[in-house]
Amino acid sequence: MTRESMAERQVRLEEQIKAMVASLAVLTQQGHEAAESRRRGYEAAEAMRLEILGIKHRLDGLEKSVDGIRPTTAELERVRDRVMFAGRLGQMMWGVGKALLAAAAGAAGYWYAMTGRPPP
Repeated sequence: MTRESMAERQVRLEEQIKAMVASLAVLTQQGHEAAESRRRGYEAAEAMRLEILGIKHRLDGLEKSVDGIRPTTAELERVRDRVMFAGRLGQMMWGVGKALLAAAAGAAGYWYAMTGRPPP
């Protein structure tokens, strides 16, 4: 076994120190990259939070708007129901009117056939 000389030992220790310094530099660089990545993540989360907050405010405004027109829509439904009923009533009255006209024309035709002269 040969013993190391002091110079050889010093060279070996310097190489180990250089390797440790390089490792520390790599770790420092990785730490900076990780911090930058976390910063970007926090910024993205904050941007998302602000966007969600904006959407929530818009949704609240929409709900208030819908609540504001609710009485109008209820009135519109009542008017629509009345119009539908009036339409059906009108159709029934039109049918009755046609039947009365047809009956009057039939009676006039029957009168004319029986008496030979126009109805009075």
